[in-house]
Amino acid sequence: MSTATVKRNTIFAYGGLATPLAMIGYPIAIWLIPFYSEVVGIPLYIIANLLLIARFTDVITDPILGQLGDSTKTSIGRRKPWIILGVPIMMLAIYKLFIPGTEVSIAYFVLWMMLMYLGSTIISIPYGAWGAEISPDYHQRSRVVGGREGWTLIGLLISALIPLAIEVSGQGISFSDSIYRMLAAIFVFQDFSTSGKMADILASMGIGIIFLLPIFAAWALWKVPDPMPTVEKKIPLVQGLKYAAENPLLVRILLIIFLVIAGESFRNTLSLWFVRDVIGIETVGASYARYFIAGLIGIPFWLWLGKTLGKHRAFCITLVGTGSVSFLCFFLERGDFNQFHILFLLKGFCFGGLQFLPASMLADVVDLDSLKTGGRRAGTFFALNGMIAKVSAMIAVWAAAILVDFSGFMPGTINSEEAMLALRVYYCLGCAVFFLPALFLTWYYPLTKEKHKELRGELESQNQ
Repeated sequence: MSTATVKRNTIFAYGGLATPLAMIGYPIAIWLIPFYSEVVGIPLYIIANLLLIARFTDVITDPILGQLGDSTKTSIGRRKPWIILGVPIMMLAIYKLFIPGTEVSIAYFVLWMMLMYLGSTIISIPYGAWGAEISPDYHQRSRVVGGREGWTLIGLLISALIPLAIEVSGQGISFSDSIYRMLAAIFVFQDFSTSGKMADILASMGIGIIFLLPIFAAWALWKVPDPMPTVEKKIPLVQGLKYAAENPLLVRILLIIFLVIAGESFRNTLSLWFVRDVIGIETVGASYARYFIAGLIGIPFWLWLGKTLGKHRAFCITLVGTGSVSFLCFFLERGDFNQFHILFLLKGFCFGGLQFLPASMLADVVDLDSLKTGGRRAGTFFALNGMIAKVSAMIAVWAAAILVDFSGFMPGTINSEEAMLALRVYYCLGCAVFFLPALFLTWYYPLTKEKHKELRGELESQNQ
């Protein structure tokens, strides 16, 4: 595979698929649990346990699909067929979850959550591995992954704008007035009393995902090459997992990813309630629209910083920034709108680096594995990454929901001071439990750009 500069249109087409995938992640992280607890009426502790069951079944499929992806051979490549398979599964599951009928049972929720996770796995694992294989170069990978995460933030922004549009557009409000109110909510920190129902918000986001997913998937499948590896040595799944466990660098980066995703997932589970019930901001969509705009703006900065200081040191700075903002939010009181908006903007800016730097670091580890084993197993690596991310999110979401439920917090009702204090503590300080050890592991991360250059030289000599 050539180390030539990856064309910009290739990066754009590859990254575009991240937009609808990100649009799925935002409502699931922020809106789905409140909807099924407040609107459908499923108790919070039951939702937490149902999500745990659905995620557990999803985790099992990750290494299997990673191995299958690595061994697939077709005329259109080895990653593309899986994405083609996953798109319709995902579209159907999103429709059923986001636009449920009047009769929603526990079995209904579990079934469609499991199918949604399966569709996501079928798409995301080959998609992540595909990005690692577009270029073997250290900085080109950062461009590919950075481009993908830029599209990710665009998807998150679109997802945030949909509830915002519903929130600010009340009866009798013209289209032009709605646009004005949206812009004011984003850029002037002007809050509006919400007119949007949570069911309408979730349904609108679901329709947007169902519309955009096949369009962006077709663009990537058409425009982006799906290169076969230069080395064709087949490695069985069990042996591959054994090699992975014996790779200390892979174990380290996966542990970092586990901790960071756990911290973010723990906080995200509580985010809507903190913004709405603790700070008193009704237009939650506006807060997240600003958040994702800041993240999008931050991507070029984190790319530059990663190139200047190294990816791991840049990532350390994102962790410190994110953790500091969360800590400062603890001291905010109800009505401190401007203070919260400023802190949330800073958090969003750090989120840009938090999104793409670990994935880019993981792609570099693939080369170290290739040097040792003689095989190209990006699919297996990204399957492990997906599995770790899902286990991490599964545990963190379950823990957050159980803890606030145990503290007496009742979604959609007036809560006691004790319950609100517990929500504040968990949201603002909970992530520190995960971020502090992640910071230590990342600061002493040994695979620098100089070390990676040496590895690439050894690998290219091996393949000649």
